[in-house]
Amino acid sequence: MDPEPPCTAEKDTPVGRHVALAGTPATMPFGAVNNPGRPEPRSHASHTSFTTGSLTRAGIAAALVTASAAAVAGSTGAFPALTDSLSDSTDVSQAATLLSAQSPASVPAPRAATVAPVSLAAAPAAAAPAVKSESPAQKAAAAQAKEKAAEAQKAASAKKEKAAAAPASLGALGDRIVAQAAEFKGVPYEWGGTTPSGFDCSGLTKYVFGKMGISLPRTSQAQYDKAEHISQSQAQPGDLVFMGGENSIYHVAIYAGDGKMWTAPETGQSVKLGNLFGDYHFGRIR
Repeated sequence: MDPEPPCTAEKDTPVGRHVALAGTPATMPFGAVNNPGRPEPRSHASHTSFTTGSLTRAGIAAALVTASAAAVAGSTGAFPALTDSLSDSTDVSQAATLLSAQSPASVPAPRAATVAPVSLAAAPAAAAPAVKSESPAQKAAAAQAKEKAAEAQKAASAKKEKAAAAPASLGALGDRIVAQAAEFKGVPYEWGGTTPSGFDCSGLTKYVFGKMGISLPRTSQAQYDKAEHISQSQAQPGDLVFMGGENSIYHVAIYAGDGKMWTAPETGQSVKLGNLFGDYHFGRIR
């Protein structure tokens, strides 16, 4: 081991980082404390630039490059060899160029968002509506069928309306009325008569309907006013038939069907089955 230097050098030599600030040579790396009282360590040649060099631009550049290379090594796992490429004469710009050439930063590029393309061909195309064409004969047949259907519907509606308007059938009641009137055949006409000993026209109808439990007014006009007025096509045996105008009815009889009626005609005659005559109208009272 080399002997320690004289103690007199301790008071003449700046210490530590004060050396760097004063611009004097440093015998230890930047930031270390210089102790001139101890001998310089014998080290490997790779430490020469740090132990014998001055705090110059080359030293600063070496420190920066070393720190940057260490950061790159931490991210890439590879530490580039820099000591063989740097010297005391390397400046900051050369060091930066060397760093970028020997140890490029392997920073992965940000992953771009992947957007899957939408395939329009995969979607089924809407089926075009079929165009139906008809020949003139087909159109005429369709129009004719439509017209026939309309006529049939119209006829059915008319039949339904007619059935709704027609009075209910007399049935057995009508037959009983006619049969009851026939029993008084030959009874003489009597003006104002209302019994089987003698009848006038309205007296006969009042008496026969009374036998069926149906009450009629006394005169022919009053009976007309009370009756439900119907057409001849609707008239059935047992209905009433009136002669004269609506407000001047002068005769009434019992309709027997087929254009016949039971009537008490006039003075000198008797109850009989006669023919319709004059201006007549039909009515129904139930």
